[in-house]
Amino acid sequence: MVLLVAGATAAPPAHSAVPGRPDIILIVTDDQRAGTLGWLPTVNDYFVEHGIRFSRSMVPTSLCCPSRASLLTGEYSHTTRVWSNHGGWSRFVEAGMESKTVAVWLRRTGYRTGLVGKYLNGFIGSGPPPGWSVWHSFTGSNADYYDYDLIHTDGSTTRYGSGPSSYSTDVLRRYALRFIANTPRETPFFLYFAPYAPHDPATPAPRHRYLPAPIGFFGPPSVTESDLSDKPRWIQQLPPANLSSIQALRVRQYRSLRSVDEAVEAILDAQRARGRLHNTLLVFVSDNGLMWGEHRVKGKFVPYRGATRVDLAIAWPRRLPQGRVRARLALNIDIPVTIAGAAGAAHDDVAGRSLLEHWQRSGFVLEAALTHLPGSSGTNVARPAYCGWRTARYLFVHYANGREELYDYARDPWELHDRRGTDPDLQRSLRRHARNACQPVPPGFSWG
Repeated sequence: MVLLVAGATAAPPAHSAVPGRPDIILIVTDDQRAGTLGWLPTVNDYFVEHGIRFSRSMVPTSLCCPSRASLLTGEYSHTTRVWSNHGGWSRFVEAGMESKTVAVWLRRTGYRTGLVGKYLNGFIGSGPPPGWSVWHSFTGSNADYYDYDLIHTDGSTTRYGSGPSSYSTDVLRRYALRFIANTPRETPFFLYFAPYAPHDPATPAPRHRYLPAPIGFFGPPSVTESDLSDKPRWIQQLPPANLSSIQALRVRQYRSLRSVDEAVEAILDAQRARGRLHNTLLVFVSDNGLMWGEHRVKGKFVPYRGATRVDLAIAWPRRLPQGRVRARLALNIDIPVTIAGAAGAAHDDVAGRSLLEHWQRSGFVLEAALTHLPGSSGTNVARPAYCGWRTARYLFVHYANGREELYDYARDPWELHDRRGTDPDLQRSLRRHARNACQPVPPGFSWG
């Protein structure tokens, strides 16, 4: 039986580790588009075929640092106060969130915890934040495939260059395997493995540079749509999607993910060799989705499905069913609560819910601060701050300038037809949900 102590806020007394508790491995990729788990054969086989895939898994704020802050705490951006990549870590610290992460919860209950890879944008700490036993993270905002710095547990920094041996996914893989090897078998551990792939420029490892990429061509109607008259003005100001550029990015992302898959395979093999794989909770997720040119958007920063949907799969041999698909609305904020529940760790009373328990979410808030997207001729296009409400069927968004959008996925899976004004009662209901949940509102936002 999985124990979840929801609502506990006081730290339990320290105690010795219980061998029966699972090891926990969370793998977080960067800007991986939903629907691409098949690009990682090991992940697809072990996490999907032998685990549970959540077909409606999403993020409330489709941007790296806000999403990762939620992933660590189980809270929305309006609680973490992280709205941007710029200065994200500083905001996280100022809000007092570093002492309220899943690492703190697990460390209190006897887990050895390790982060390997990307933490939060702008991190310049002199050592591990609270809760982390072992630390090997990118510093500042220099996460990359080559020419980057890693800061370690003792506060020292290593500079990696441009040679093949410095390819970051492979370097992080070695640190992850060292963490596993150095953990006594009787001590449960939590490993947060966060490579930079497949973030743009999606540089593949040298061995995968010319790997065939049988992924087909991407050209749904939302990419090639010519009539944008129903879209907000800021969408109409964006340049048309460059299909060849998008396809080239997709190929590079496919290739860059192969080194991630190899790292996952090595991690699983290490656990198997330790005799611990049968009692390891495995979680795979991306920090956010990615728009491949839909509505002229290349990237994230938007409330549309391509940016907010992510692949999420979990596996726990002998404890969870295999090859199942769950259609509930699952969010990144649910992951730390799920991990705490599996570990039997008390945690703060947060917004997330354990994916190991039975419940249904009717909807959730979408929220984001003002940002700028690249426009034509080097100009920037302002995407207003927004609050919205997302259900399995509907997407409603209210922008700071008063513009609203409403899409019905049952009728319009590609978000081609804005239905605002066609059903006033529905629109009022969704607006009311958004208004109640989006508190406090993002910087620069007003309901007017």
